[in-house]
Amino acid sequence: MKSIAMKTSLTTLLCLSAGLPQIVFADDLLNRLENATEAMGKKQGDFYLSRVPELKDKMPEWEWDEEIRQASKCVLDGIEKAKGQDVAEAYVAGLEKDAAMEISSMTQFSEQSSIPEELQGDDQTILNLMESCKTIEISTVRLKQSGFWDAMQDPTVMQRLLAE
Repeated sequence: MKSIAMKTSLTTLLCLSAGLPQIVFADDLLNRLENATEAMGKKQGDFYLSRVPELKDKMPEWEWDEEIRQASKCVLDGIEKAKGQDVAEAYVAGLEKDAAMEISSMTQFSEQSSIPEELQGDDQTILNLMESCKTIEISTVRLKQSGFWDAMQDPTVMQRLLAE
């Protein structure tokens, strides 16, 4: 009897641990995504403030909370389901690369993209996932709450940001 219980316990442990690398990978990838997007947000904010210091009190929070973490996990899971684990990894690695770049102009910022080929061009995967997972909605609400959204509607602010 003891032998059956031990075999059952070992089998359960092996089954659980077989899924563990996938779970650990997903958590690590989500943590990396969080770090990259927070760093990118901070660099964007610094760039905006270098051009329009008056935006200081209108900057949204760049740090993730549980709401954005769950929405971003949804996006990451969706990329993996639609395109595979390798593309999800490449997506995060691309954002990490972009986050490491200095932003010196809006043109450079809008043109910089290390997103994998599988998610570029006419592919709507990212946009569809950001919409269905509510990351766009969450971000829009936060931009409006901070006052940043309204400030960006001012043509003089945009002129200063776009100045080369």
